[in-house]
Amino acid sequence: MTGQLEFNLRATLCRQLAQREPEHRIFWMAEAESWSRLSREVSRGPTEEKASSGITASLREQSARAFLILA
Repeated sequence: MTGQLEFNLRATLCRQLAQREPEHRIFWMAEAESWSRLSREVSRGPTEEKASSGITASLREQSARAFLILA
């Protein structure tokens, strides 16, 4: 179950990646906005199950690739 705090943390991570990867800034800022939007939705109602489906898996995969590149 993914909560508002985790969505906020993911949005923050995406913003940090946008600063570290200027060539992919647009992608990371779009992801940050997506996570921020999900965070706002969670605070308004029960959308956690919908949000934690494929989006979470996709971001985990993308984040893992980004960290491998940065390492």
